[in-house]
Amino acid sequence: MYKIVILFSLLTTLTFSATSQQVDQYMSITHSDRALIEIENMFSNLSETVDLSDDNVSEQITLNYQIYLGKHISENEMEELLALYRKPIMQQYINEMDMVDIPKEEMENFLLTLKEEPLSTERQDIIAELLKSIINEELLLNFYDSMMQRYGVKEDDNKTKETVKNKEANSSKKIPSKEEQRFLDIMKKGIEQELLYGTQVLSLEEMKKVNEVMKSSVISKARKVENEAIIEIMNSFIKRIVSEPKKIEKK
Repeated sequence: MYKIVILFSLLTTLTFSATSQQVDQYMSITHSDRALIEIENMFSNLSETVDLSDDNVSEQITLNYQIYLGKHISENEMEELLALYRKPIMQQYINEMDMVDIPKEEMENFLLTLKEEPLSTERQDIIAELLKSIINEELLLNFYDSMMQRYGVKEDDNKTKETVKNKEANSSKKIPSKEEQRFLDIMKKGIEQELLYGTQVLSLEEMKKVNEVMKSSVISKARKVENEAIIEIMNSFIKRIVSEPKKIEKK
């Protein structure tokens, strides 16, 4: 009888990986598929010989991403994620952010209006929290270092010293070099501007609702898994293109 109770306990706590159907729904509802297109575009800028317009390459990137998500997010967690992202306020937020592809002049005019009419402190705080939820420094630094590898840019002495010092202090956390920090600041500023522009149609109360959902533990885990998936794909791709023979221009 005791063994039966133990077995039942194990079965009730057993978690199953998310299904492929759930992952497809998740990517569709969160527009993750569009994020992958941006990753592919970044790869295109790095590669001289790999044609990312080739459907096979694009399909492989998507497939690897889907497999990683399904493997690291459980079926129950995925159901919870889908329920959260199906909320009307989250769909509005996602759709508004998707439309933040505006001309530089229009963005500059928008930022000027913010200087004339600054946001309330409460709204600024929410934007700052959302920014933390969106940005993954490891992912950005991974891309930056990949670009440096690709174009053969050597690390400077300051970066080497910082890296050595950092390893002595805490090997699990990387201290960005000055160049890397400059890159991070530029990327953060760009994302913050897009966030400001995209959420301008949302009221303060709506912003609070979005922020609460984004702070949920299951979304935090999902974003971590998504970033890990992209980093894994990126590392694999970079190893491939770094080994590519450089094109020699004929004079």
